[in-house]
Amino acid sequence: MEELVGLILTAGELLLTCGAEMARVEETIERMGRAAGFVQVESYATPTGLFVSLHDPQGKVYTRVKRIRGGQSNIALIAEVNSLSRAFSAGEITAQEVRRELERLQQAGTGDSLTRPLIGGGGALAFAVMMGGTWLEGLVAGLVGTLVLLVVSRLEGPFPKVLQAAVGSVVAAGVIRGLGRFLALNSNVTILGAVMVLAPGMVITTAIRDLLSGELVSGLSRSAEALVIAVAIAAGVAVVLSLGGS
Repeated sequence: MEELVGLILTAGELLLTCGAEMARVEETIERMGRAAGFVQVESYATPTGLFVSLHDPQGKVYTRVKRIRGGQSNIALIAEVNSLSRAFSAGEITAQEVRRELERLQQAGTGDSLTRPLIGGGGALAFAVMMGGTWLEGLVAGLVGTLVLLVVSRLEGPFPKVLQAAVGSVVAAGVIRGLGRFLALNSNVTILGAVMVLAPGMVITTAIRDLLSGELVSGLSRSAEALVIAVAIAAGVAVVLSLGGS
């Protein structure tokens, strides 16, 4: 039973660190707990902590508390854990198979490849063009957006998300203002496109989902997190623009 408790706790931890909404985390824990043979499953999830209480048929209670630190939005990993929990509850895979898959997902994480920065750069390019920029401005925004994500990836872990957003926006605005001395660019549109890769889109979406589900603690805390990150992005850009003139 101890191993099953650890398995369930690991699944919940992975979901939380990847930005899943609280209702999904608690549902996954309950689903896996029932499938593992526990007669009563209680869980309470917040963005920074996970509390689980599992009751076995003999009346023994297993209670665990897990502190959640850091993490990064990863919809693909959330989908994989979600699929694993459903396959386990349906009896399609064993607990050992679930453990192996969860360990693989923990080790894989988001990876160090260029996929995420390149995709983000493509989004920055599209956004700059959508906001009325030329293809040159879109290309610059895309390249700078890729650079920003590479810089931010080096700051993940030891530095909070707010500081990552501030540094990323400073890099974006500084590089684009520098390029503007040699290229005919609309700096406002180009900077706007580049910093969009830092926007807390998933945090805002998850906050709304939590609020609609009645999860007021996580909904309000994530809303505050998104607001602070947005302010950090704006402050970083403002500092560079004020130093470089109008």
